[in-house]
Amino acid sequence: MKSGVLKQIILITDGQSNIGGDPVISAKNAYNKNIIVNTIGIVNNEDSNDKALDEIVSIAKAGGGQYEYTQINNLYQTMKSVTIKTINQTIQQAVNKQLKEIMGQGLENIEPASRNKLLKYIEEYSAEIEISCCILMDCSGSMNKKIDEARYSIMDLLDSFNYRKGKVNLAVIAFPGSKLENFEVIHSFSDDICKLKTSIYGTRASGGTPTAPAIEKAISLIEEYSSESIIFEEEHMGLEKCYG
Repeated sequence: MKSGVLKQIILITDGQSNIGGDPVISAKNAYNKNIIVNTIGIVNNEDSNDKALDEIVSIAKAGGGQYEYTQINNLYQTMKSVTIKTINQTIQQAVNKQLKEIMGQGLENIEPASRNKLLKYIEEYSAEIEISCCILMDCSGSMNKKIDEARYSIMDLLDSFNYRKGKVNLAVIAFPGSKLENFEVIHSFSDDICKLKTSIYGTRASGGTPTAPAIEKAISLIEEYSSESIIFEEEHMGLEKCYG
């Protein structure tokens, strides 16, 4: 069976964008190019910035993705959960689309035996699908006390990818960059993965929050790396062989 490619951005931030344009527009631009944008808002008990939390939701909705709020010490588990949810949601949407085209009804209306067979197929396919993932790491001044845990979490996520059947291609962008430019690519898709640890531990927290430019750069990185224009084509799924 030919495997599809899931192209996604995971935005990790603790605050509201304040430099470089509207990140919701950038997220919509990503989704229009078949790149899903997921958002994770880092909160603590003192947080009360409703505008920042609303922005987290709006970016994810515009980008067709998942959103979560999390304490910094739970960031790794949240990133892993968001990735799994995104894969399953995307595959189920593709399954439902094909079922409606082939049978005139969605997964929820299929009789139990066939539905169970399809759910098993989705589970197996989820483990095999290739992922191109760009992580956007908020390195603004408000992240100063959280940056160490954010680094550890990204490395833990990378380790968890080693147990997947499907290939994982990873890039990491810090925003703002070390010289306070809007962003800095600290690990590109083509870089040696062994160098990621060194690169990510060189990040520092300072400056504002230029979320939109970081999303736009992630889009260009993913497009340069991948020649796929559609996440899932019918030829990838082969549903007509999965039920009788």
